[in-house]
Amino acid sequence: MQTNESTKASAVRRLKIEEHGDGWRGLLKPKIRLIGRWLEKAGFKPGSHVHVVCVAPGVLELRSADAPTPATDPGTQKT
Repeated sequence: MQTNESTKASAVRRLKIEEHGDGWRGLLKPKIRLIGRWLEKAGFKPGSHVHVVCVAPGVLELRSADAPTPATDPGTQKT
């Protein structure tokens, strides 16, 4: 079975929630680390910013903060 580049970029990935903080003091917080060329293929470039929204318990949404949105894209504004 062959896959194209867009299929690879949208593939489901399974990541481990890591611990971050001081375990001796009980100050551990969850951490998710995203690394890979698939991020760039999905439109997330090194040095750019993202918006992270908790849509529902257990559901996070990542959106590029640097990409134009319909409200800010000059091509979509009415004159």
